[in-house]
Amino acid sequence: MPVALSYSPAGPKFAISADAVMPTITVTATLSGVVVDPRSPPVYTWNATLTFNGSVTPHGAGRTTAHRAIVPQIGLRNTFTIPFAEVRGGVLAVSVSVRVGATTLTAQSTGLTLVGTNPTPASIKSKANAIGANKVRFRKQMRQESSLHQFTTAGWPHYSGDNLGGVGLCQITNPPPTADQTWNWKANVDAGWSLYQEKERIANRYPAHVRNSSFPALVTAWNNSRRPAAPIAVTLPEYTADQLELDTIRGFNGFAGGLHEFRVRRDTTPDRLLVVTIDASRTRGTAEWERVPVTERGTSGDPNYVNNVEAQADF
Repeated sequence: MPVALSYSPAGPKFAISADAVMPTITVTATLSGVVVDPRSPPVYTWNATLTFNGSVTPHGAGRTTAHRAIVPQIGLRNTFTIPFAEVRGGVLAVSVSVRVGATTLTAQSTGLTLVGTNPTPASIKSKANAIGANKVRFRKQMRQESSLHQFTTAGWPHYSGDNLGGVGLCQITNPPPTADQTWNWKANVDAGWSLYQEKERIANRYPAHVRNSSFPALVTAWNNSRRPAAPIAVTLPEYTADQLELDTIRGFNGFAGGLHEFRVRRDTTPDRLLVVTIDASRTRGTAEWERVPVTERGTSGDPNYVNNVEAQADF
């Protein structure tokens, strides 16, 4: 062929580093059997694209990403160091058009791919700590979600087995993951922590929601059961720090079907009355929270999700 392409490193598979850094790839065009007039050196026009079609990996059908348009390089250089501006993987296509006098010669790449490399657990922990996500349960949750794999063994994005498009260390699903969150594990951790904090805010508001919805009727029924004793005020406490974390983890799984990890404790009598601790003055009472039994969590999502997270090893 009049124009042959070679690569440094050799390829045809290139890798994003475990620190989420794109490789430096230099392409060289070598002319052969071509007479070049030294007064009119060849002019090289280089182009490259980087696109990904998720059908190449399990559960990725319909998922696509692309590197933003790479500016062509035009000039006398027969080498082209691809100016990656984003962390992306997929099929790398490189082409060159060489104008030699009145003749134009072309060559294009075949079979080039760019894949991801999984970070180490230590790197994941360091990243999480750096953004304030220094919670044991958040780390355990990442292990539960992805076994700490941003990528498959083939280097493609690790998608969720439910075919809903969750991806990466935190299995970001909703809102749909961005291309950055798909290919850059650090962006995936950022998104996972943002989602955790969002679910924490929802969990933190849940006691007030219960107080303003179903709780007053439960207090009324409990006071009616004590007649002729005078009714007393009953309060429902905020979550403890531990309860808040556990309900936040439940939220990360989606609060499927409106399920929270805790409910107001009630007794086992047919009327299912509140369980209340009355203070020494006998004028005030306090209700309490209990974990929703596994058998009453429904079938949406993972009913045992929080326990599964708790069972994971920290790192």
